[in-house]
Amino acid sequence: MKRPYPPESIIGIADSMFVPAPEIWDWIQTTFLSTESKLFNPDHTHLRTFKHSDIAVMWANGGFKKQGRIVVGQAEKIMINASGWKKERQEVQLIDWFGTVPEYLITLDACFCSECDDTSFCALVEHELYHIAHKRDRFGFLSYNRETGKPNLEIKGHDVEEFTGVVRRYGANEDVLKMVEAENQRPQIAKADIHHACGTCYLRVV
Repeated sequence: MKRPYPPESIIGIADSMFVPAPEIWDWIQTTFLSTESKLFNPDHTHLRTFKHSDIAVMWANGGFKKQGRIVVGQAEKIMINASGWKKERQEVQLIDWFGTVPEYLITLDACFCSECDDTSFCALVEHELYHIAHKRDRFGFLSYNRETGKPNLEIKGHDVEEFTGVVRRYGANEDVLKMVEAENQRPQIAKADIHHACGTCYLRVV
């Protein structure tokens, strides 16, 4: 399935603008969640039963600065920390965009996505998908919704979060060693140019 591109109408717009992108979720389903796809990734299988109304995707007309970096992608759990009319206004806006209030939202920078190559686009989308993880219970077992049978989800940070100085002085822990092992292997798909920042974790992807 051909990679989705943002609508030209929001490219170069000065004011903030957001456009729902159900076509991206359709592409995600076909590209990463379908076992028939060459790019199928079993790490995301817990997302297969969810629809765009559950995990919505949208284009933003540009990125934003955070801690000195330009954020071009972000995954978040929808949390409306308000009450009364303020809460209702936010809910109405989401319903206007997606037909309902989704549980999770992935936002992508339309300008970046209109210019990056296919491999970098795939890497960006998968990075955000990895943040929406299958939740585990307090015993470490995968958690499921008792009513729907669907996996319970949660926002997850990076697999490796450690200071270079700590690794230099005291050595690498198991997670860091796994990352080094993965880096020393040939990429399964292709080398991506991932030099942007993620709005979910605000850490540079290298």
